[in-house]
Amino acid sequence: MSLKNDSLIRLFIRYTLPTIAAMLITGIYVAIDGMFIGHYIGEDGLAGIMLGYPVGSVLYALGALIGMGASALVSIKLGENKTQQAKRIVGNAFSLCLIISLITSILGMAFSESILIWLGAKGKILEMGRDYLFWYFALGTFAIISLAFSSLLRNDGQPNRVTAIMIFGGILNIVLDWLFIVVLPWALTGAAIATMLSQLVTALLCLQHFFSAKTELRITRQSMALHWDTVCQICKLGFSSLLMYLYLSVVLTLHNKAFLWVGNAIHVAAYSIVSYTEAFFYLIFEGIALGIQPITSYNTGAGEYHRVRQTRNLAFAVTLLIALLGVSMIYSFPEWMVYLFAGHNPSLEPVTVQGAQLYFWGLPMEGLLLVGATYFQSVNRGKEAAMLSGGKLVLITLFIFSLAHFFGIQGVWLALPICSSALTLWMFHRLRKK
Repeated sequence: MSLKNDSLIRLFIRYTLPTIAAMLITGIYVAIDGMFIGHYIGEDGLAGIMLGYPVGSVLYALGALIGMGASALVSIKLGENKTQQAKRIVGNAFSLCLIISLITSILGMAFSESILIWLGAKGKILEMGRDYLFWYFALGTFAIISLAFSSLLRNDGQPNRVTAIMIFGGILNIVLDWLFIVVLPWALTGAAIATMLSQLVTALLCLQHFFSAKTELRITRQSMALHWDTVCQICKLGFSSLLMYLYLSVVLTLHNKAFLWVGNAIHVAAYSIVSYTEAFFYLIFEGIALGIQPITSYNTGAGEYHRVRQTRNLAFAVTLLIALLGVSMIYSFPEWMVYLFAGHNPSLEPVTVQGAQLYFWGLPMEGLLLVGATYFQSVNRGKEAAMLSGGKLVLITLFIFSLAHFFGIQGVWLALPICSSALTLWMFHRLRKK
């Protein structure tokens, strides 16, 4: 199937559907942890993982930096018929994964407890969060490589294979969660080890393709030798993805700190349930964004700009439709969220339902922003992508603490949808410029 000449609708379906499936399966790594923890450990466990996960998710941000930057660059080079340069980009991406993961693991194990204390964790919640993050960072290399090379494998015309790998990893994660949380009562330590062992398997299965002779992008010693210009291009183009994932981490972290400032641990537990639910839709949006990336990047390199715009508009329309359906479902049946993650919990349910009603009207804007930022990145407009993602980091900080100061708990819940609405207006303004 030709990225340059085939029907855009067929290409959209071919790349986005398996990518959405892969993203949803990836979400199982986090959601299944939440379900096991909520049912077998309780509110303290949910609060502990909610405080720890945003800190550990810096690993995924770094994987996205390398994977999305390299993927977009590879597609552009292939569209320009520069295969050898594309091969060097893949090899350099692997070397970057190894170097960055080593540094991050050492720093994470050294400073994660101090970060949890700064967030306000104490007692049992601090203990569980600390154990979770120790193993998350100790085995963090697997997460970085898994995220980076699942993107590159999808970009190399293997979206169905990536989906199959992610499904297998998700099933393995469920089995390991049951083993390490239920059978062996290792609490959040077990959750972290289960997730990272699953990431190890998916990383190896993705790397297998790039160390075989089946691809023109095979990793060799020569391609792994770092070139400063290639590293800079990967980082420049992947910077917005780093910011997007850091944004998720920062949003979760700031919400946690604000909830502990104007509320208490039950608000953090309620936010964890809302976040798990939001992640389901966010991963669909991410699947759409990642799915169109090979199409828009290749056609940018080939000079087919009308196809780039048509693909972008199709992605926006599908994202908006899914978001509106999601909002309708959540507002009609909010109680199911609590039961799914915490069972029947009379104290947690009303807090969660109230928060969801204040929070989820911003879901359509969140989806449009994610697709828009990835689109800017895929067409080599890294400045706009970085400004969009970086702007979210700055604005959400201002909104969360100012609204928390004036409106308390309700202000914390409202901060994200208000921030996303403002940035969506700016994004469409920039899209009309070119």
